[in-house]
Amino acid sequence: MKKVYLLCAIAAALFLFASCHKDPENHTLFIVYPNPSQPFEGCLYADEELDSIVFETFDSYNAFSMAEWISVTAGESYDVDYDYRNLYAFTTLVSFKPNTTGKNRRGTVRIDSYDYSSAAVFLQLGYMDIHHPMPIQTAVADSVSFDLYVNFQATEDSLCFNVSRPWTLSYTENADQTWAVFDKTQGTAGNNKITLTLAPNTDTENGRTAVLALKCGEVTNLINIRQEAAIETTE
Repeated sequence: MKKVYLLCAIAAALFLFASCHKDPENHTLFIVYPNPSQPFEGCLYADEELDSIVFETFDSYNAFSMAEWISVTAGESYDVDYDYRNLYAFTTLVSFKPNTTGKNRRGTVRIDSYDYSSAAVFLQLGYMDIHHPMPIQTAVADSVSFDLYVNFQATEDSLCFNVSRPWTLSYTENADQTWAVFDKTQGTAGNNKITLTLAPNTDTENGRTAVLALKCGEVTNLINIRQEAAIETTE
């Protein structure tokens, strides 16, 4: 009888050992980039057309664009053999249509893996990366204007911007705006600085505005050069 009890105890111990060492079921889906807690991740300018999504999962996945202006261009899906010891890191490439609306827009790419679903959120701004003059929020939601205010005696200023492709700069109206002359009318992608040569304003009643169009691919932003009226001086 003691042998029977001993055999039963050994069998129970082996069962408990096997239960404790059974492969665990690990399933997760975590988006590393763009991280919604980081304000500038997933944010791109109107002329920018490429970005990516980085995420981790133990399982196969599928990626779907939830916005007409976003496309998944590489890494749309991937099949893996599940292994609780292998946490995979994937990168999915996404492309964007240029934002010609003049307004900010938000869109998502959905990632499905196992029983989980997460969304990568992208914010495409309605303007290019123009940092002089800085963008100013307008009364219209999600839209900005670019206004460079200059003194009536000013003779020089500049425009500074960073774009993703070749660009052109031109006047937008037929009226005489030659009091504001720029030294370049076209250029290449990257950081650019345009020197403006200004004629002093001698009109004591009226300020004046020159409207320039910065065009990069399909995106155009207007830049207003606003010069104040002259101040009358007394002898």
